[in-house]
Amino acid sequence: MKYLITGGAGNIACQLTHRLPEDAQVILTDVADAPFSEVTSNAVYRKLDVTCEQSVLDAFVEVQPDVVLHFASLLSGQSEADRNAAWQVNMQGAFHVLESALKENVDRVVFLSSIASFGSPLPDPVPEDCEQWPRGFYGFTKAAIERMGFYYKESLGLDFRSIRLPIVISAFPSPGAASSYASNMFIEAVRNGTYQLQIRETSNPALIYIDDCLKAIDLLTHANKDSLTRASYNLFSCSPTAADIAIEIKHVITDSEFIFEPIPKVADLIDSWPRRIDDAAARRDWGWKPDFQLAEMTREFISTLQCLNAEGGL
Repeated sequence: MKYLITGGAGNIACQLTHRLPEDAQVILTDVADAPFSEVTSNAVYRKLDVTCEQSVLDAFVEVQPDVVLHFASLLSGQSEADRNAAWQVNMQGAFHVLESALKENVDRVVFLSSIASFGSPLPDPVPEDCEQWPRGFYGFTKAAIERMGFYYKESLGLDFRSIRLPIVISAFPSPGAASSYASNMFIEAVRNGTYQLQIRETSNPALIYIDDCLKAIDLLTHANKDSLTRASYNLFSCSPTAADIAIEIKHVITDSEFIFEPIPKVADLIDSWPRRIDDAAARRDWGWKPDFQLAEMTREFISTLQCLNAEGGL
């Protein structure tokens, strides 16, 4: 099997290489000079700009991938700061990938969408077919690409699969994402003992631990096509408030301190994202269920971060 991953320098792509089959060929692509974290020995890295249509097609022709995982995207803060760049990377990039996949007979395309694609106000829990009226440009591009993928699936026969990720708790959060506050609460508690947040104590968008995130992507990527009843799937693990996270961290790092100084634009964006999400289809179609709730995630993540910190990798 050959896996081609766009956005391959990023956190999720690099860590996903450790879950893919050891005998697979994994080609990571991105505009960065190198991956941001360690990848497996069966993964190779090459520069690719998804905004260049010919470059994308050339990569597909050369690699002839069986599976494409399309992770390339500008994140929430970057998308708001530069809508033109977000349009080129997120929208045009996805179009180039889907067109190339169709031309080169790729077996399947897996796209990472986001709970930011919904908007607010929202029912609680958010149903699987909830209307998507995102409040941010990043969320708009995610919702639009889901629709584009559905067209390629239903009208052109491409096996398009999409998963709406909650906020991912990871040791390598993206600096341009508003959602990085959750990971940084843990990271800064280990590194410095204190962290100042730009969101409200009551903010509680849906979260997922990186191990569960990678598990879900793995399950959807390798699910039998005949078992899939949707093009886009919801995913849910837990939705603790920022104050709940702080309390749980203090159970492990007793002298840690968290200061809440909300910036309305950031706080309102986070509060517009879903809290509880109906993910019954993912549980039914491809066996999804989370392994980590807040308490388990906190203990596991802090232990991982303390090891990284001791090794100088944090």
